Amino acid sequence: MDILISDPTKSEIFAGIFQNLRIFTDNISIHFEKTQVYIQTMDHSRVSIIEIKIPATWFNEYKHTHPTDIVIGINSSIMYKILNARDRSQSIQVVYETESLDSLSIHYTGGEKIIFNKSFTVPLLDLECDMMAIPPIDYEAEFVIPSSTFTSLIHQLKTFGDSLDIECTESKIMLCSNSIDSGKMNVDINIDDLSSYSIVEGEELKMSFSLTYLNNICAFNKLSKDMEIRICNNYPMCVVFNLLDEANLTVFLAPKISDDE
Repeated sequence: MDILISDPTKSEIFAGIFQNLRIFTDNISIHFEKTQVYIQTMDHSRVSIIEIKIPATWFNEYKHTHPTDIVIGINSSIMYKILNARDRSQSIQVVYETESLDSLSIHYTGGEKIIFNKSFTVPLLDLECDMMAIPPIDYEAEFVIPSSTFTSLIHQLKTFGDSLDIECTESKIMLCSNSIDSGKMNVDINIDDLSSYSIVEGEELKMSFSLTYLNNICAFNKLSKDMEIRICNNYPMCVVFNLLDEANLTVFLAPKISDDE
């Protein structure tokens, strides 16, 4: 298997994915399929699920001649170190020789000015890779907001409490965080300022989510200009980052259970 990313923007996206995955998990199982690269992983507390789909056509070269899917396990901290060593102008090449089942090769080539080529050998892990089936859901409310804007709001709200209370109606979206020590912060989002907003007619949604995990999800904010937020009563929040050319990173975050329930 031989994969090449020479497009600078896509190289940054690919690096950003793995650099931020270490916030959620120690080890990653990567499925190199004939038509796509697929990753599904959970955070340490099993509160959120991350699902990544990158079609083969997204890469500049995608050579997969093995008769079956190739599944490898990698330590996320090691990948973080390797990707931090890449100059932003360098291409990324990932090579897996089926004869050598215990390692993966990563090469950085090219670059502006005087940039030296670099090569890395990544030790592989034998991981259990049971995939969770994520059923399709008809979400009751969906909106699109600039990633940098939502990230800034989550950072601010987190300083006032541990939980985000979100309320969606046909006329407004309200975000709230509060604590006895820090007080309360409310954010009134004008739906006319959103790129997109839809809600089931007559529906009123009130849910709570962990601001710590939302803050971790926002670590991916530089991968996509906008974030798609989808919510439904008694179901996980769905946050989608579109990564160009049909690739996407989706995070499902379980709601917090009210003490009254």
